[in-house]
Amino acid sequence: MNAEGNPQVRKLFDETRRRLVETGTRNRLVHVNRANTRGAVVNIVNERSDDVYPILASGKTMRFRALGKDKHEQGEILLADDTGEAETFDENRYTDNLLESPLGPDALAKKLLKIARDARTAEEEQGVNILYLALGFVTWFEDEKSDIRREAPLVLLPVELVRNQRTSTYDIRMRGEDIITNLPLQQRWQDDFGLVLPELEIGEDWQPSQYFEEVEGIVEERDRWKIDWNAIQLGFFSFSKLLMYRDLDIDLWPDSALETHKLVKGLLYEGFEGDDDAIFGEEDKLDDVLPPDRIFHVVDADASQARVIEEARSGRNLVVQGPPGTGKSQTIANIIAAAAQEGKTVLFVAEKMAALEVVHDRLVKVGLADICLELHSRSANKRQVLEELKRTLNAGAAVPAIPARPEALQYSRDKLNAIAQALHSPIGDTG
Repeated sequence: MNAEGNPQVRKLFDETRRRLVETGTRNRLVHVNRANTRGAVVNIVNERSDDVYPILASGKTMRFRALGKDKHEQGEILLADDTGEAETFDENRYTDNLLESPLGPDALAKKLLKIARDARTAEEEQGVNILYLALGFVTWFEDEKSDIRREAPLVLLPVELVRNQRTSTYDIRMRGEDIITNLPLQQRWQDDFGLVLPELEIGEDWQPSQYFEEVEGIVEERDRWKIDWNAIQLGFFSFSKLLMYRDLDIDLWPDSALETHKLVKGLLYEGFEGDDDAIFGEEDKLDDVLPPDRIFHVVDADASQARVIEEARSGRNLVVQGPPGTGKSQTIANIIAAAAQEGKTVLFVAEKMAALEVVHDRLVKVGLADICLELHSRSANKRQVLEELKRTLNAGAAVPAIPARPEALQYSRDKLNAIAQALHSPIGDTG
């Protein structure tokens, strides 16, 4: 079956992509109801994007200031754009290190505590940060007749909440990750309106207003569409599935490389070959097939694990199942080490960050830290990756000592096997 030009294969990819990403208005990146503050969000008032960004981008920490009163008491909140109040508004509030919220002190503290906990849990489980400070919101409509007002963030700063030991509250600081624009909104506008939301090009003196001007040039001909440059909200936004959505667009791959790849064909519509070329037969003894000089195990492995390692080394496709505690992470560590020893490159991915950390820790403990490059979570920013590459390249200048052939190991193994064989051999005709 040839995948090229096959409508069934294209349909299969399209259905898979639709299941991956939500570009509908249930996605907070496509529509945020900023008036609804019951969720894990904090709206920021009396601030300007062009003043907040340089403070956070410089590495400084900002604190939150509660303007309202708790228990639904009526507080007098002074907003910068309130009619008739501009004369009494102190513009120094724009450039201080405080982010003002209309919440009361207790409500703000509780909300920040919940957001900090949820952000930590998400990062521990998924290995990615999904907490952002959104700068600038665009108001848009799904069609000319629609009365339903949609709002979506434009610039997203990756941030984290850090505990202030002095005040027992949470402060905010920017993480060392890339600033990103709204990818799901970019996809939605491209699909529905043919509008291309520009990419972010951040230079040394970049300001969010420069990007907002670009977007305004794109939406200015749309009736009722507008941008609030200084609308700011702290909240959760997830991009991970959209990146997979783009990767699975078969039109983006040159020469039909994706749908004609042997792994993709095997998984989706051709299946994999049978076990005719299996390395091990059912009656084979592992020690007869695998001499010690062919084995490359950096952590302990039993016979069943050794079979899996050798199957993977031979390039076969396989699924390994087993309950917790049966040595799957040990087996993966051995597979990675063996592949690296053969000059191969391995990409190890897992749904949970804990699974990545277990395998990484095993490799580090046996002295293989230099073959590992972490590309997730806090280690996924460019500066740390480049520093790690530099350190590893420098370490590669040293030539390690080559161990001798494992003759002593083979002797000990054969001796133990001989004892086992003697114990299981029948004595004469006794049965």
